[in-house]
Parts: sequence; C-alpha cells; structure tokens
Amino acid sequence: RHMSVLFILISSMGTKFSSLPGKKKNKKPKERTSKKRHQDRHMARKQESVALITDHLSDVREKYHIQPKELGHGHYGVVRKCQERESGQWFAIKSIRKKKVGKIDVLKREIEILKEVTHPNIINLHEVYEDEKYLHLVTELCTGGELFDRIIAKTQSKEGHFSEHDAAEIIKEIIEAIAYCHDIKHICHRDLKPENFLFETPDEHSKIKIIDFGLSRHEDTSPTHMMKTKVGTPYYVAPEVLNKEYDKSCDMWSIGVITYILLCGYPPFYGDNDHEIFASVRAAQYDYPSPEWDDISAKAKDFIDHLLKKDPKARLTASNALDHSWFSDLGVVDKKTLPKIKHGGSVNTEFKKYMAMSKLKKAALAHIATHLTTEEVKGLKDIFQAIDVDHSGTLTVEEIKGALASGGFSKNINLELEAIIENLDVEHHHELNWKEFVTATIDKSTIIQEDKIRMAYNHFDRNKRGSITVKDLANVFGSEQQAREIMKDVDINGDGVISYEEFHEMMEVGEK
Repeated sequence: RHMSVLFILISSMGTKFSSLPGKKKNKKPKERTSKKRHQDRHMARKQESVALITDHLSDVREKYHIQPKELGHGHYGVVRKCQERESGQWFAIKSIRKKKVGKIDVLKREIEILKEVTHPNIINLHEVYEDEKYLHLVTELCTGGELFDRIIAKTQSKEGHFSEHDAAEIIKEIIEAIAYCHDIKHICHRDLKPENFLFETPDEHSKIKIIDFGLSRHEDTSPTHMMKTKVGTPYYVAPEVLNKEYDKSCDMWSIGVITYILLCGYPPFYGDNDHEIFASVRAAQYDYPSPEWDDISAKAKDFIDHLLKKDPKARLTASNALDHSWFSDLGVVDKKTLPKIKHGGSVNTEFKKYMAMSKLKKAALAHIATHLTTEEVKGLKDIFQAIDVDHSGTLTVEEIKGALASGGFSKNINLELEAIIENLDVEHHHELNWKEFVTATIDKSTIIQEDKIRMAYNHFDRNKRGSITVKDLANVFGSEQQAREIMKDVDINGDGVISYEEFHEMMEVGEK
C-alpha cells in the first residue's frame, strides 16, 4: 500500500490466494483408490482444522457471486467485489485464510466491534460467512479509493486543487468517527493509518470511511486501567504504546501524524529502519520545514502540536479536537483562495525512495541471506541455536527475551535482539525464522555487494531478459496488484520494467 509520489507504505504482507475454496483445477488428477481419496480428504481436513469463529459453516457463494479480481490484499487474505445474487447489489468481500491467523480471538473481536459500530464514517459490516478454510466478511463497497491516492490525484492534476481546507474536512470526519468510538462505544482503534481509510465514492465530496478494526479493542473505563499490548504501525504509533502503557489517546497521536503528512507529504518521525523510527517517535521532536510548511496556517500547526504531545494527558481528546479553531476558521474561508498544497522537495523525495522500495528490497535481502556462505554467517548460527531453546527452527518473543535476560551476548547483539522484539511486538507478529533472523542481524556491508545484488536481481528476472517485469514480480509476491504497486515505485524512468541500475539504486538506499 502506498501514498503515490508522497509517502509509500508497501505492506510486508504478500499471502497468495489463487482461488477461493472450491475453485476447479485445470489439471485432471490421477485416478486414486477410494481408500486413498478418503485418506487424502481426512488429511486435508486435519491440516485445515481451525476452531470455529462463527457458530456454523456456510457457503458464501450460494448467496454471492464473487469476482476473481483483487481490490486489495493483506497478510491474511484478499478483498474482492461480490454481487448479491438476489438483489444484484454490490459489496466488498474480505476472505481470510483461517490457518494464517495466529490468534482467533483477535479476529472474533474485530467482527464483534464491526457489528457493534454504526457511524457514517465507519465501514458497514453486512454479513459474515465461514467455511472450513476461510472467513468471509461482506461489507459495503467503497469505490472512491485510498486516502493518499485520492489526494495525490488532486495535487498532480492541472485543474486539481488540494488545500488546507480539504485536509481539515477529511481530518474532521476521521475525528468524528473516533469520537464516536471513544465516547459512545469506549473503543480504542490502536492502528489508525492511511491504508485503513477509503472514500465511499469517487465524488469530490464523498465521505471517508475507517475500514479496518483488526487491532481495536474495548477500553476498560476505570481511570487506573491502561492497555499493555504493543501494537500499531511504526510511523503512526504513539510513544506510550512503545512503552506498553497507554489509553485511547494513542489514537489522537496517530491522527496528528496523519494530519502532518496530509499537509506536507512526509511524516514527522522517520528513519532508515524501524529501530530509528521508534527512536524518533520516542523523542517526539519534529518541526515544520520550509518550503512545504511556508503557506500552512498557524492554526493547522497548533492543531498538530496539540495532538503530538508526548504526554498523553496533554493531548486533545477527540471531542475537544472537534472544537479546535482550525476547523471553525477554515469553515468560513473559500477554499479556492487558499494556496494549493504541493508535496515536493528533497526531504520527501529521499524518504519516498526508501519507503517505496522497502517491499522488494526486503525480499531481495531475504534471498541473499539464504545464499550466504557458512563463513559469512559465522557466529549468527550459534546465536540463533542458543536462543531457539525448543529447537523449533523459529524464535519467539519469549525466547528472545529469555536470551536477553541471560546476559550471554555482546552489547551489539543485545541491541539487535531488542530491535527484533520491538518490531515483532509492533507489527503484531510472534516469531521469526532463520532467514528473517539473518536478514535482521547481519552486517549489511556483507549483503550489499555487487555480486550479491546481481544474484538477487537474476533471481527476480525469471526469464533472463535483463529486466524485471510485472509478471516476474507477481510470481514472487503472489498478486498482480501488489506487483504493479512495486513496479510503479521502483521503476524510476517509467518504462514499465526494472533495470539492473534501478534495482541496484534501490538496494543501496538507506545503506550509505
């Protein structure tokens, strides 16, 4: 997912869903005995056996015709259009592979929350279906596109005009939805970020909708109770969330970050890797650089300042934020008289390069990591095996914490392990394998070498054309849509393919 030429966030999620359950295969299987078929079916059911999330199994295709083309994708599933057979009405359907979900309770909680909320700026959950392999969430269909994509389209068109007034209107709608969640439903969202917003329709005055409540939870209303689970997305996560003691005010911090990005095109807190981003967030130091902020009003900056307070108690609540003078003052101004916001400049150009390329770069680093020699990973294997106390081949957060507590490693290794724990916590993942461990801990100077970059390039250039195509990327990442997103961000000269020079530049961004 990404913010076009501004702020690109490509998700590190690429699960491939080639079909919904029951889709016919092209190849005719070999003839098998009745006993063998029975054993195969029993084994398949056993492998996919997951506790029921709803109260019964049903076939969503009996009521809906589901289009094969993806609208979006994530770590656990894909989103497609579907049409109700009887009424002809169109909806969106999010199909989640149940065995990919680590904690079923989290999924149950999202469904319960979506059933509970009713607000003009929150996606409406229509129905839920469950079969042996998938959970299907049927929701209203939003056709207006993602938050940042819509804004980029306006800022880049000759007749387009995206001003402070437009930004204020969008932020106000988001806060109205969050005020409803906080004050009426006592729900803390915990993962507000641009990818979780869609416009209802392509109309210029379309409502914006929050579409994902995957990390949301009900807040204990007792004044002394604080949430402890470290969740969120690095750029938008509040400092107190990183310290594992927070309340619903963490959502207001995230809205402050989103507002900042809408007005200039880059985030207030960033770095070359997650560890640096977390350090920047914890410091809570930011400014308003020229020229992007020269024409932005003092009221807008004051609004942001009241949301990006390091002390959660000093932040505006959602209901108080709606009374801020930024909204009331802009309400009486003709937005066409305001300066057009232009997202440009060297700061976000460099930032875009790093973020836009992160998805492909991570895959390239992972491929290189699997081809390192024994000499090159000397020492890391011993560390991995020492931490992997149950010899499962993966490291859990608990195992890494145990290793840190033992005090048996050097200061540098301890810092790397602490960074790994932080990343796993915030990204809501629970373990990492050997390849991921090597990619995270090895000295990048060992990996970013000419011969290794060439090897990784050849790995993606499947047909040895001397260029990487959308088809090549789709074969790796499992989705043509995701492949096109990556191509758009890495293909600097816009010729539709990734040359070795473009690939090489991507690999070196953030490493020098």
